[in-house]
Amino acid sequence: MEVDVLIVGAGPAGSTTAKYCAGKGLDVVLIDRRREIGYPVQCGEFLPAIKEMYSMFPETIELEELLTVDDSLIESVTHSIDLISPKGREYRCPFEGMTLNRRAFDKHLARLAVEAGARLETNTSMKSIKNGVASTTIGDIKARVIVGADGPNSRTARDSGLQRPTARYPAIACQAQGDFEPVVKMYFGSLAPGGYGWIIPKAEGANVGVGFMPELLKDRPTELFERFAAKIGVSSYTDLTMGFVPQSGPVKQTVKDSTLLVGDAAGQVMASNGGGIPIAMIAGRIAGRTIKEHIQDRVPLEAYDRRWRAVLGRPLANSLWTKRLGDLFFPSDRRTEFAMRALGRRGLARAIRCTKVFYVL
Repeated sequence: MEVDVLIVGAGPAGSTTAKYCAGKGLDVVLIDRRREIGYPVQCGEFLPAIKEMYSMFPETIELEELLTVDDSLIESVTHSIDLISPKGREYRCPFEGMTLNRRAFDKHLARLAVEAGARLETNTSMKSIKNGVASTTIGDIKARVIVGADGPNSRTARDSGLQRPTARYPAIACQAQGDFEPVVKMYFGSLAPGGYGWIIPKAEGANVGVGFMPELLKDRPTELFERFAAKIGVSSYTDLTMGFVPQSGPVKQTVKDSTLLVGDAAGQVMASNGGGIPIAMIAGRIAGRTIKEHIQDRVPLEAYDRRWRAVLGRPLANSLWTKRLGDLFFPSDRRTEFAMRALGRRGLARAIRCTKVFYVL
């Protein structure tokens, strides 16, 4: 099979890329190894409000077009985030956002890509790439452009000679039953070594999980999750899953020859908190438009790297700076407690928004 564009991975990054490069005669194929798009859910499902995204990423434009979400895909709306220290001290920071039905949301994005003219192939794995030809479970696919939207362990990046995110933190999440306060909660300390535990409320129950630095883990990941669940009073849950979150910042190079990376595969994630859905979509739109210009107007594919960094680069660098600062304190509950007290609510709020926290000290 010969196509113009092959996109590996139908999450928010891949589906958005497909939507913006499909049409006008371009043959775009979007493949995903899962039988069902959006399942299993392997993230917290939280999406910041559009006004928060403009605040965090001031160089972005037209986010209403990209991030407006139909009410049918929203589980709950929240207006603040509680950051909770090892001793239980709560710092409430105003922050507007929503919890998505991620299973339905990803299907929605894939459907938009198909409506734009892309072809979607599920239950299809990419096995290898060589000389612009991808070997997949549905046969070889030769493409003018190949997009790696296949997560932090991207096989596309590996086979194309591109760097993958060096720090990939494991995260375990579930769909918890029970009544939860309509506030996002983030727990820090040894209950989530090097990371944090979270409660993200939904219409019924909550998305509950814990992410951690693998070098600091002394027990099995499931034991860590069970201790966290017990601490916050969660005894009944379903759909326990484990995934990886890139937390080393964007990779140095996101384009090589005819291949580019987007989303988690490119490390386009807020390193300080693991948030990546809207960033993946912003980068996906830039990727899709650049690919279309590359094929139709011979715009260099490398323009994608310059364009997304101009929009997302500085806030993501600030987020990585904050994460590295936190790494100095995370191994010790005592130091974590001290750092959170020193920063206070205002400093912690700046950290959430990808702004250097010491500006307030």
